[in-house]
Amino acid sequence: MSIMMNIADLLLRPAAFFPGRLEGDKPDLKIPLAIVLLSGIVGAVSAAYMSSVTMAMLPSDIAGLGSIIVGIAVVSAFIATIIFWVIIAAVFHGISALRGGKGDFQRTLAVAGYGTLPMVFGSIISGIIVYFSLSGATIRAVSDPLQASAAVTELMSGPSMMIAGVISLLFVLWSANIWVFGMQEARNLSGKDALISVGIPVLIYCLLIFLPYIG
Repeated sequence: MSIMMNIADLLLRPAAFFPGRLEGDKPDLKIPLAIVLLSGIVGAVSAAYMSSVTMAMLPSDIAGLGSIIVGIAVVSAFIATIIFWVIIAAVFHGISALRGGKGDFQRTLAVAGYGTLPMVFGSIISGIIVYFSLSGATIRAVSDPLQASAAVTELMSGPSMMIAGVISLLFVLWSANIWVFGMQEARNLSGKDALISVGIPVLIYCLLIFLPYIG
């Protein structure tokens, strides 16, 4: 089966994708890891751009720290993506255990990695929207570095940013659909139990995405 067919099954027919891919307690994690690393790269690029926008607001005497701050933001975003993968898998695994799930954690880790793929696309689309929105905005330097955070928050509160947030949410829900089918296979769960195992943490995550807009 071609790579494109595999991707199509994962994205559009997850019920047909997972059977046979999680054989044994130690399934191959190369592809899920590659997806997570790709997500980390996209996140790192977004972090670099947002950091550069923030640095443009800072006084000139701090500008020399720009490359260091951008570097820290890039590395942090990349590492955070990997940490998120492990944490979300652990949460899925823990809740599914309460629902009678059976199977090694590595199987859940594989499912969490596979299901991240739609979020990669969502991050790319949202990032493009943010880029074009901010590229047309007026970036003014501030005298107090502490004011930069407030200025960035103001920039991120526009309608384009809201659209980007909605798009991110839709792709998270797409990932959740994949995770549900994957958890059924990985942990031998019913559809209801898999939905509960995935739905609770995803709902919390979606609320966290929109907290900046609610506030």
